Amino acid sequence: MIPRYTKKEMSQIWSNEAKFHNWARVEVAVLQAKVNLGLLDITIPDKLAEKIKIDPTEIDRIEKEITRHDMAAFLLHTSPQLPEELRPFWHAGMTSYDIEDTALSLQLIASVKQIIARIKKVKEVLRIKALKYKYTPQIGRTHGVHAEPITFGVKLAKWYDEFSRHEKRMAKLLEQVSVGKISGAVGMYTLDPKIEEEACKLLGLKPVMATQIVARDIIAEYISTLAIIGGTLEKIAVTIRTLQRTEILEMQEYFDMKKQKGSSAMPHKRNPWGHENVSGMANVMRGYAGMALATISSWDERDLSNSGQERIYIPDSSILLDYMFARLTGEMEKWIIYPKKMKDNLNLTKGLVFSQNVQTLLAEKSSLPREVAYKIVQDIAQACWENKKDFFKALNKNKKVRKYLSEKELKKCFDLDAKLKYVDYIFKKVFGTNIPSGVEGS
Repeated sequence: MIPRYTKKEMSQIWSNEAKFHNWARVEVAVLQAKVNLGLLDITIPDKLAEKIKIDPTEIDRIEKEITRHDMAAFLLHTSPQLPEELRPFWHAGMTSYDIEDTALSLQLIASVKQIIARIKKVKEVLRIKALKYKYTPQIGRTHGVHAEPITFGVKLAKWYDEFSRHEKRMAKLLEQVSVGKISGAVGMYTLDPKIEEEACKLLGLKPVMATQIVARDIIAEYISTLAIIGGTLEKIAVTIRTLQRTEILEMQEYFDMKKQKGSSAMPHKRNPWGHENVSGMANVMRGYAGMALATISSWDERDLSNSGQERIYIPDSSILLDYMFARLTGEMEKWIIYPKKMKDNLNLTKGLVFSQNVQTLLAEKSSLPREVAYKIVQDIAQACWENKKDFFKALNKNKKVRKYLSEKELKKCFDLDAKLKYVDYIFKKVFGTNIPSGVEGS
């Protein structure tokens, strides 16, 4: 991944140095497993994997100039650093992907844990803001058109709930990727299977059935899950971009008046470029998911069709999602919210957003078929829409409506508080019972 979209923690997890270090960890675990099982009578120095100095540049040179094989280059680089009695047993009886796939699992585990930490952070930001704007009225929109009132806090709470599902997905994924294999060239165990069991135990993994490689449905699930999470980040970003439209302006991405320029040509511009960036990156994530799904299949027990792609999309998708989280969480913390504009927009259609209440009450009080009551209210509502008239006043003057509904009954249909009466229920459903009530948006 290019540095522009890279954060330090995830970048370190997927660095070549970390990859080769994990290779060393697996090699040492296999040696230790043989010793533990009484198959080798040698002494393994404490923390041997940490003592081996990894120079990715040198390994790369060896591969290019001598071996044309990355594992062979790694072995040439590391073997001279071992005590002499260990060298004959370094990588003995194993194929490259016994080491590489098992080590890849260690990287995936670290990556999943980093993403879980990102999810927890974004959830906390959403929780704080949801509570602050719990009762802040906002118009709900379907198809981009005013529908019925909600609150801004409820919108945020539903995003929080979605990330709670993502957190569960990642916890399950952590178990799925925590696998290893030391089963040889075609999965028929050159070495005693007990060595695989013991080495995986030492590494905190569980043995998995494999050919020469671990089945790529595991990788596809990992990448696909990351892409799904990226879709939620994109959903939030798109919503904020929409709400920042000049005509709507219910909220705004933070704009640094001293350091930032929205346009090279137009000094007045304040563009939601941070959220636009997140939206664009979600497309890249979906592309990586397609690659991962396409590499589930391989010829027989192994071919190289997955290898080159995986060197790109596994680290890049991990690093990119981590960046997207960092970018959007940072924007969330600085969101500029305009509750008054939310209220103004809610009233923009002059009461039309309460049409369902009127239609329901009219059908109930008149005993008219629902579709008849609907048509009466629809005709009045559409005329108000076209002529920008006040909906309540139009209803109150309509003889068909007043035949069944009094002015007092009509007014009750326009009660905003009644529309929001289940906000507490929604919050308890999302956050549980340990939340403050009566928090007003500012």
